[in-house]
Amino acid sequence: MASRTSDSSRTWKWLVGSFLVLQLIGSSLASQALSFTLEPQDAVVPEGHSVLLQCAGTASMGRGGKGKANSPTPVTIRWRGPDGQDLVIVGDTFRTQLKNGSLYISSVEESRGLTGAYQCLLSAEGVGSVLSRPALVAIARQPDLNQDFLETYLLPGQTAYFRCMVGEASWQEGVKHSVQWFKDDLPLAVDKLRMVVLPNGALEIDEVGASDRGSYQCNVTSGSFSRLSSKTNLNIKKANEPGAENAVAPSFLVGPSPKTVREGETVTLDCVANGVPKPQIKWLRNGMDLDLNDLDSRFSIIGTGSLQISSAEDIDSGNYQCRASNTVDSLDAQATVQVQEPPKFIKAPKDTTAHEKDEPELKCDIWGKPKPIIRWLKNGDVITPNDYMQLVDGHNLKILGLLNSDAGMFQCVGTNAAGSVHAAARLRVVPQGDSPEQDPGVPHVGAKPLDSGLQARLPSQPRDLVAQIVKSRFVTLSWVEPLQNAGDVVYYTVYYKMNNSEREQKMVTKSHDDQQVNIQSLLPGRTYQFRVEANTNFGSGASSAPLEVSTQPEVNIAGPPRNFEGHARSHKEIYVKWAEPSVTNGEILKYRVYYSENDSGADLYHDSTALDAVLTELRPNTDYVISVVPFNRNGMGDSSAEIRVKTFSSTPSEPPNNVTLEVTSSSSITVHWEPPAEEDRNGQITGYKIRYRKFKDAPQVKSTPANIRYFELSSLDRNAEYQVKIAAMTVNGSGPFTEWYRVNTLENDLDETQVPGKPIWKSIQPGANNIALHWGPPQHPEIKIRNYVLGWGRGIPDENTIELKETERYHILKNLESNMDYVVSLRARNVKGDGPPIYDNIKTRDEEPVDAPTPLEVPVGLRAITMSSSSIVVYWIDTMLNKNQHVTDNRHYTVSYGITGSNRYRYHNTTDLNCMINDLRPNTQYEFAVKVVKGRRESSWSMSVLNSTYQNVPVTPPREVTVRLDEMNPPTVIIQWIPPKHTVGQITGYNIYYTTDTTKRDRDWSVEAFSGEETMMMLPNLKPFTTYYFKVQARTTKGNNNAPFSALVSYTTSAAVIMQEADTIAKGIDNEKLLYIIIAATAVVLLVVLLGVLILCRRKPQSSPEHTKKSYQKNNVGVPKPPDLWIHHDQMELKNIDKGLHTVTPVCSDGASSSGALTLPRSVVHSEYEVETPVPGHVTNSLDKRSYVPGYMTTSMNGTMERPQYPRTQYSHQNRSHMTMEAGLSQQSLTQPQSNSMAQTPEHPYGGYDANFCNGTSGAAGNGCVSTIESSKRGHPLKSFSVPGPPPTGATPVNKHTPAVTIRPQNQSPYKKPSFSAATPNRLQGGGSVVHSTDEIQRLAPSTSTEELNQEMANLEGLMKDLSAITANEFEC
Repeated sequence: MASRTSDSSRTWKWLVGSFLVLQLIGSSLASQALSFTLEPQDAVVPEGHSVLLQCAGTASMGRGGKGKANSPTPVTIRWRGPDGQDLVIVGDTFRTQLKNGSLYISSVEESRGLTGAYQCLLSAEGVGSVLSRPALVAIARQPDLNQDFLETYLLPGQTAYFRCMVGEASWQEGVKHSVQWFKDDLPLAVDKLRMVVLPNGALEIDEVGASDRGSYQCNVTSGSFSRLSSKTNLNIKKANEPGAENAVAPSFLVGPSPKTVREGETVTLDCVANGVPKPQIKWLRNGMDLDLNDLDSRFSIIGTGSLQISSAEDIDSGNYQCRASNTVDSLDAQATVQVQEPPKFIKAPKDTTAHEKDEPELKCDIWGKPKPIIRWLKNGDVITPNDYMQLVDGHNLKILGLLNSDAGMFQCVGTNAAGSVHAAARLRVVPQGDSPEQDPGVPHVGAKPLDSGLQARLPSQPRDLVAQIVKSRFVTLSWVEPLQNAGDVVYYTVYYKMNNSEREQKMVTKSHDDQQVNIQSLLPGRTYQFRVEANTNFGSGASSAPLEVSTQPEVNIAGPPRNFEGHARSHKEIYVKWAEPSVTNGEILKYRVYYSENDSGADLYHDSTALDAVLTELRPNTDYVISVVPFNRNGMGDSSAEIRVKTFSSTPSEPPNNVTLEVTSSSSITVHWEPPAEEDRNGQITGYKIRYRKFKDAPQVKSTPANIRYFELSSLDRNAEYQVKIAAMTVNGSGPFTEWYRVNTLENDLDETQVPGKPIWKSIQPGANNIALHWGPPQHPEIKIRNYVLGWGRGIPDENTIELKETERYHILKNLESNMDYVVSLRARNVKGDGPPIYDNIKTRDEEPVDAPTPLEVPVGLRAITMSSSSIVVYWIDTMLNKNQHVTDNRHYTVSYGITGSNRYRYHNTTDLNCMINDLRPNTQYEFAVKVVKGRRESSWSMSVLNSTYQNVPVTPPREVTVRLDEMNPPTVIIQWIPPKHTVGQITGYNIYYTTDTTKRDRDWSVEAFSGEETMMMLPNLKPFTTYYFKVQARTTKGNNNAPFSALVSYTTSAAVIMQEADTIAKGIDNEKLLYIIIAATAVVLLVVLLGVLILCRRKPQSSPEHTKKSYQKNNVGVPKPPDLWIHHDQMELKNIDKGLHTVTPVCSDGASSSGALTLPRSVVHSEYEVETPVPGHVTNSLDKRSYVPGYMTTSMNGTMERPQYPRTQYSHQNRSHMTMEAGLSQQSLTQPQSNSMAQTPEHPYGGYDANFCNGTSGAAGNGCVSTIESSKRGHPLKSFSVPGPPPTGATPVNKHTPAVTIRPQNQSPYKKPSFSAATPNRLQGGGSVVHSTDEIQRLAPSTSTEELNQEMANLEGLMKDLSAITANEFEC
């Protein structure tokens, strides 16, 4: 007794100490602004008694100054009744609020609604309000007692059990009860050796005898009230009565019932069983034996078999089985014990100060068992999560677009079945610019203005705010940095709000380089206002103008069903029900219930038109994830929250596997087995039931725990045949038995005079890091085996050894290396020594096979939109969601991205169907893919998409560069331009590059730099009669390392400075004096050449045959045969000429001629073609064009012939001047986009260039089209190869059949005749234009060697065509 008193005293002290610690912890969690010093407590009183609920607290406006205490603030107390509304004390007859704030209830009467939960509301002006814990006021009640009269018949020696209370009712908390038992209306003298009163008031009597016969009843006293139960008569049978000696299977008088207790409490599981012979009681937890012999064990047996658990802990939760066994049978009774833990704070909210428009997050994390429900209160009122007050991760409170009205007291409350806990925090809101540390007691006088110097350094408003992507639930914005003070910007702040709303939210970029954001979680079909501010270290700049953007509307689908819940009805059925959605958007046509096994099973569904459904044909003891989705005329609506329901367990559907019997002696047999397959267990295996019998005798039963795989049947007869079968058990009972297995015991005991033989391998199953071994005994069972020795090693045996019991037949070698060869050995051992070993070579697998869960559907429609040089927005479609693509479950998405061609990938997780990937490399192509993940299930990767980031160019090139003469100073030119169209940084100046040699590298050009935003510069002291080339580059605050150049402009100086633009060849010559000089010089040269030809003709000998002269004069008068020239003309075609024709046709016609073709040794004479491919006017005609014509430029023709399309140019007989690049287009500028050029689009992937193309109906040299000219205007064919004069300004139409020399591409044989006939004219006409890439065009840039060759070829062509008209077998004038 003294020991018990000492233990009770220690326990009491521990409880008191724990209570004080909790009080200290609770006080530390209280807000410093407003907190309780006394909270109301639960009260249980008899009906009609009074109750006093106390409440007190303190408040403080905030910290005092340094060395000052908190300033006290008056508080007020109000009470809320059981209905959650404020009590109206005035006029209330039973409830009164005292001066100290306490609530007094004079008479607690349930009929007047005075019972229930009361809460105290503590308020302070300027601070807020907090709500106390609920105090439960209840009326003390008597337990329900047994009122049924019973007659009980027992055999001597059995156990009697008398129930006092009905059902599983427990004593009411806060009420003391006492129980006294009566026998035959007299107080029962309790024999402590045989009798015990259980904690629930029941009486148990063991080893009953004749003296225990009588009438029993209990008396329960609560305070001044007492009640008697009904009587139960106990009758004792005589031992010689019929059937008294027959064996009877166990039966339970009372079995354990489910218990839910709080941590630290004591729980008792009743279990009383009778049978013949008297059964043995054994307790198991989750199928394993409980160790009741441990000195520190908190488990003990009360009475004959009831289990008591002291100071229950979380680890004590589980399924408990009471197993009653005798030789006839065994029987299990099970109950579940749940140990609940009251909520405890892991992280409590703290007082917080934030600025307006901030997004503070009040953190609160609570742990308990079961998981606590967390609610947030503001000034005592429950917060319903909405668009602006959101629960993050289910427990933190985040406030978006903070307003001054959001200030107050916030409470985090966690509640579960074991209790509740709460903590408060004050949120102060200060205007932008105020310090959060400012004393709240000091009136706000506004932020201190910046001085004029800092004010001048603030950036201006960001520019060009636009919405790049607008979807129903997200918008992607971009902007351009401010014009002023952009270098001081540290980051940007994007503010946005819904129209007609005061609550403005914000998003802050990471750095000043981030000039685009992706704003998510918007509402569909709403109009938002967006604006951007640039922020520096000393303040914020001006705000951009608001941008209104309307998100895309969504289909009017139904909202999620409400109050969705479900429970198991059996091992194959689950019942679910729900309420209609709050938003239906029309008639609900049906509901679809989705369900799947755990997180890895396939999605199944069941349709219902009612508000409930029964899911059938389910698997026993299986967790199902269930949700319900409504359907209206617009399709699938929003899904409800997912719930988990587990079906009941059932008996196993299959018996144990691999059953073997071994004779271990003349009187024992060992049974080995393996459990049923996982899918056949239908619940947790709690044990195995073994039935065995001697041949033709009555069977006996043995039971084992679930963690046993073998059992020895002992005390058997020698040399007898026995039959054995086995079944698995769950809490629901036994499954099917195996067939009978037969074995004979030995006649004599086992022999140990010799060593055992070799064991026998049954099976070997390698894994990735383990090997499972199964073996049988040696073939000679009469030899005694003491144990087995198992050895293994990598490549060699017995590096490691282990001894196993002689009864073991299974073993798993663990922690092995994968994909490794192992040698395994096994030998049997007895006192004589080790028997011969058996060896085997096994190789572990590469990896353990994983039971892959059912995959989800792959996302589709993945798009990647480039936003800048470092960011790309990706978004996609999830086909498993409804049309609105709104995620409501726990799925998330993983985006994979990496540089194209690289094997290194990075990953980004998001719960939205879009995200912005930042920190990418400029001008780099990336590959993107996405998959959806939900629990253990995930989809395959989607089809990948590619996109490239923009070049990291801070500015576009200057535009429209012009050079003109300074009239006041001729050696000086004036360069003017237009500023770049787009710029990232502020323009700080320009660099003017100029040179006379375009082959020089940029760094070798002359450079003139100046600061400022001027777009004009005077360049003095240029050399006369010299061609200069100019280009301009802008400088910005971002630097000019990558800034592009403007288009190249050429300018030729002279005494009277003349500007020569690139299109002079098309416009003619402006200088009249120069034109006269050229004409005069040309006339002189022609006269000299003509005189020379006449002299040669007069001196030529007449050596040609007469018939040749006559024949030629008849057909080709005055057209002598050309001599063999020294120039290789394998790339040219000679065409027959009609002598009588003196007009020419524009070569923009490429139709087939009816004249025949003459094949020459090094060229092919073709019928005439029209030019099919347009030629840009700025591209120089040259023989070297064959080096850039791509092989893929082909087109299908009318017949069976195909040939590549390529630019063709036919040369005229006239003199040709040097062709220059068009103004504004150079080797440098061809790689840069022009202001007047075609933008890069999917239809024109290489951009475009401005050029006039010829067609079959019109063409002129002035339009960039080369034409043939009348022979009367041709120059002499022996003209010098020096640079000729400029071409004429126009062209005269000539006959279509005038011969011309054309350039053949290199990949076409010069000896191959055309395969098409004159019957198909204009065969190439109508073909599509060939668009050349920038790289192809760039290779056409003029060089010295190419242009010289152009000049030579232009003169050579004129020479060849003149000679074809005057050539014959001999020269003749």
